[in-house]
Amino acid sequence: MARNESSRDIVYLLVNTHDHNVISYGITFHEFIDGLKNPLSNLLLLKHEYEDSEFHLHTQLSYVTKDHLLKASNHDVNKFRSFCWVDFEDIFSLDTIEDKELAELLYLGHMKKHLSLPFFQNINNRFAYLTDNDGWMNKIYYRNWADFYDVLSSVISGKLSDRKIDKSIINFRKKKFYPPVDQSILHQLNSKFTEGIVISFHSIRLMKNQIEIPFWVVGDFYDMDEMMEVYHEKQVLPPAGYLSYDKKQRDWTIDFTKKLENG
Repeated sequence: MARNESSRDIVYLLVNTHDHNVISYGITFHEFIDGLKNPLSNLLLLKHEYEDSEFHLHTQLSYVTKDHLLKASNHDVNKFRSFCWVDFEDIFSLDTIEDKELAELLYLGHMKKHLSLPFFQNINNRFAYLTDNDGWMNKIYYRNWADFYDVLSSVISGKLSDRKIDKSIINFRKKKFYPPVDQSILHQLNSKFTEGIVISFHSIRLMKNQIEIPFWVVGDFYDMDEMMEVYHEKQVLPPAGYLSYDKKQRDWTIDFTKKLENG
């Protein structure tokens, strides 16, 4: 296959369970927001070039309120270069951030890594979202892993829907919406997530009643150019398995054993 995949075509995931973070390629801020079952409240911006924000005097940091989150999520965030933030529940809670916590937040935004796990009791944040190139290489800290599975479930169904793989009676490609993947199915991939996995929507296989999305284990990477090189090397080999969608039953399964057929 030609090396013409975009961030719409593949998703790379490397899960660090000990430090509660995920390195990803192919998932944008907009897709992240859309995938959350429990919406965000407000964002405290640690490093950014986003102009439509407000300024908090105590922390000397900008923030985005819940009312303006939709506008922010509709922006092409990678144009901002850095887009690093933690969420917070209440504006007044920002006044309770202590000097040590502020230092940790500034370090987090600048270095893209934590001094201590970046979940702060006073602001009760669920996430720390760190990127210098959104969708290319994101590092996200999750307080609750259920949020990660919600996002990934939504991303998989959304990217499959965007492929427009079904035909209408007049033979034009049409967009069809697929249900999210149940979290219990995604849990079967936990051991693969910690090794570094690529899910390819470019290489989906269409059967009469089934759609198969292959995935390969490629290793742990922070350099996405290196990840893509290894992925293209692995791609000539049979995948580690498939995410399979049954069109009749409208449900998802994972097959770790099926080999790539010819033709």
